[in-house]
Amino acid sequence: MATTETLSDTARDIQNRVGPELEEARRELDSLNQRVSGFIRERPIASLAIALAAGFVIGRIASR
Repeated sequence: MATTETLSDTARDIQNRVGPELEEARRELDSLNQRVSGFIRERPIASLAIALAAGFVIGRIASR
């Protein structure tokens, strides 16, 4: 029993320490997603050109 309680306490401590950081990371990713989506809606041609250029560069690097 003592081991189970110790593991539960350890898991709870980890959750209390990491939980707020994970929530902050989730908020930052949501914000980034909204900004990127807005950019794509406002500039679809530029977004497509950037995606094509990035794909070309990644393809060139991967083929080496």
